[in-house]
Amino acid sequence: MTSSSVGGASRTGIRGRLLRVFDLATAAAVAVCVEIGLRVTTLPRLAKLLGVPLVTDGGAGLPQMSADSERVVLPAVARRRIRATRTVMRHWPLGDTCLRQALVSGQRIRRLNPNLHVGVAKVGSEVRAHAWLTVGDTVIDPMRAAGTYLPLSTPPTGTAP
Repeated sequence: MTSSSVGGASRTGIRGRLLRVFDLATAAAVAVCVEIGLRVTTLPRLAKLLGVPLVTDGGAGLPQMSADSERVVLPAVARRRIRATRTVMRHWPLGDTCLRQALVSGQRIRRLNPNLHVGVAKVGSEVRAHAWLTVGDTVIDPMRAAGTYLPLSTPPTGTAP
């Protein structure tokens, strides 16, 4: 038996499983906070509290790649946390909505300074909404639908004509 194994299981395997359990438990705890927050406060305030501010400038829904822009490669820890969030939300009793998933994922990767985007699209006679995250020029959208939605914007203030 090598020093890196205990009882037939390697430390990496045990460590990996413990990290997965921790990520799942943390994502579930954040999801509970998101559920409460969605019921007691506004979306911009909740998003800010979670460390994933809501972008409402309308034109910044999807980053425009220019010659000098670079896609952010998410670190392994961020990808792991997003996977854990998706797993939790897939089994969430109150629904696996894109908004819930974006808020929980955004909180879990808040050190990367993610931004929350919400957009709308008309599909037939229905108006649909969608939420996604951006980190730099990288779009985090498990549904890969952000490009078909018009980002919401804050109406200009002032007096009406």
